[in-house]
Amino acid sequence: MRFKPRVILGAFDESDSPWSWKSIKRSSTSWLVALLAVLWILTYQYCRFAYSRDPTSYFFDGTHGYERRYSLHREQQAYDFIRAANGTSTPPIPTQQEPFMCIGIATVARTSAQQYVEGTIGSVLHGLTDEERQSIYLMPFIAHTHPSDHPIYREPWLAAISNRVLEYEVSDQDRAKLQMFEEGHHFRNKSMYDYGYLLEKCHETGAAWVVMLEDDVLARAGWYAETVDALSQIRRMTSDDGWLYLRMFYTEGLLGWNSEEWFRYFGWSFISFLVLLAALIGARIKSPRLQRNLSNLNMVVVCLIALPAFIILYFMAGRVSMQPLDAGVHEMSRFGCCSQGFIFPRAIVPRLIERTRKAMDEDYYVDMLLERWADAENLKRFVAVPSMLQHVGAKSSKGWGYDESAGTTWNFGFETHPFSRRMT
Repeated sequence: MRFKPRVILGAFDESDSPWSWKSIKRSSTSWLVALLAVLWILTYQYCRFAYSRDPTSYFFDGTHGYERRYSLHREQQAYDFIRAANGTSTPPIPTQQEPFMCIGIATVARTSAQQYVEGTIGSVLHGLTDEERQSIYLMPFIAHTHPSDHPIYREPWLAAISNRVLEYEVSDQDRAKLQMFEEGHHFRNKSMYDYGYLLEKCHETGAAWVVMLEDDVLARAGWYAETVDALSQIRRMTSDDGWLYLRMFYTEGLLGWNSEEWFRYFGWSFISFLVLLAALIGARIKSPRLQRNLSNLNMVVVCLIALPAFIILYFMAGRVSMQPLDAGVHEMSRFGCCSQGFIFPRAIVPRLIERTRKAMDEDYYVDMLLERWADAENLKRFVAVPSMLQHVGAKSSKGWGYDESAGTTWNFGFETHPFSRRMT
């Protein structure tokens, strides 16, 4: 006998579909996806707020990042110091026959009305103890063949707080060359000459350390004590003739994720995946409850979707925020910028002076010369963290065409330095 199959017809219940709302609500995977998505979105929103000052971050906001906070406070202190110095008649003399450090500041007149050098000198001196000030030989350098071209030349405060106001004391041949540089706007050549000339005059003071500052920076309160500590650390790390400088300023924009290190980044990401996967498997083996709820699909969601999403967010947050440099002294032979402030050991200065003289007719910036020479001579370079200086010169001393880069040469961490608004 042949039997015919019976087909029972009836209405299809959509609630039995794995994609129905009822099924989705019952699914632990759906709840896990929703929870992780909310967590990722909340973290993303936090990053938008927390890392807006990090120039290496996807969330960087220039309006917020370049906002002046501490530098405005420090600038006010500096100008108050300069105004008070106008009533001083006797310049301070170092107590030591050979000062601890000579600070050289080459300055040229800006095309704008503001001459930043007043803030530079005022911030360097403000807050120093008498002992600290007496250990410093301060030497501003009016880098004009006609010094009266600079607006501060006849200001009473300049002579009152300087150990020496340096002018050109050069041969007629050199003066003619300098005038040619000035008239022809050969800024690189002249700045190289000026750098070597100021180094030489600072070296003649017998100072153990030569500090070279640009004329549009602000020094952070407490810079002197931190400098002494940093130099002591470096001396324990290397000999005086084995390194070139201690950098007082750097910009975080060059410290982002580097393409040369992507293999290492991938390696750590893969290790994170393996660790998380092993942890989930181990937890599921030991926990009966997880054996029921932590399905293979859930593990796929966590390890192959959520983890990569949060790793991407980690890199979006920026290297300066995720892997900040610890406070103290670090070797920085790459990614350093620019020439706002260096401290040179006395032992290296004669060789550096000779090198600047050779490069005077070459198309170099000072920082380019230093880096190339250090690479060729295998000299170590160090940086002090956090930055001791902030660059505030929105108008470049090099003239037209350089203002855009000048305005973005910035240390973002400097502005977060704590201060009391009631301080004077």
